Amino acid sequence: MHYFKRNIGDYHKKAGRLSMLEHGAYTLLIDSCYDRERFPTMEEAIDWCWARTDEEIAAVRFVLGKFFDLVEGRYVQARIQEEIDAYHAKSLKNKEIAEEREAKRRTAREQSSTKRAQDVNEAPPNQEPITKNQEKDIPPTPRKRGQGFDASAIELPDWLDRDDWQRWVADRKTRKKPVTEEAAKLQLKQLADLRAEGHQPTAVIANSIASGYQGLYPPRPQTRTKPNGATAHGNFSQQDYHAGVAADGTF
Repeated sequence: MHYFKRNIGDYHKKAGRLSMLEHGAYTLLIDSCYDRERFPTMEEAIDWCWARTDEEIAAVRFVLGKFFDLVEGRYVQARIQEEIDAYHAKSLKNKEIAEEREAKRRTAREQSSTKRAQDVNEAPPNQEPITKNQEKDIPPTPRKRGQGFDASAIELPDWLDRDDWQRWVADRKTRKKPVTEEAAKLQLKQLADLRAEGHQPTAVIANSIASGYQGLYPPRPQTRTKPNGATAHGNFSQQDYHAGVAADGTF
């Protein structure tokens, strides 16, 4: 993706308490995820932000922990993933529309050329009329691409339950983001990779539907509860993120 919509009010509502250094780290991470269309590991995030000093690296780590979810070693944000999926779906639809439009133009040109040839070869008044058997066949209109694909009816591997897959396809259709032919191939491969890593396809699909994801993600592990009852990723509004920071911005 070379562009995305940035809601300034929404950003400041969620990240307004960040320091200037943390704002820079978060902005660079968002831009990099959209540009690369994938999510980073911790090492990649530090590299994408060009973080060099201890303070810059600490800012990157803080932003990842606050605004991203760690999934299989990568820091993922659901909103970015949904917008990337929507971008690809729109691009595919635009491509199909352009191909359909070009097919119609090509058919119109062929029909116009056939009509001109018939006019040139038109019989003189005293000649017997051309019979139906002598008429030239008009090329049939090409079938529009993108029609007739049903993701729920494709061939599935033995380890994938068809009911699970059909629930996933139906959920995407309900969200007006139907699974395209290319997307179905990629998602089957993704399920196979996750299965090889120990994640059951049924659990992955159920988690993705329940979470409202447009992509397939395995369930996250349970967060560890601290003695005071807070989790390791909770109670952000009760924490002082500037504790221990000196006047010059150092820890």
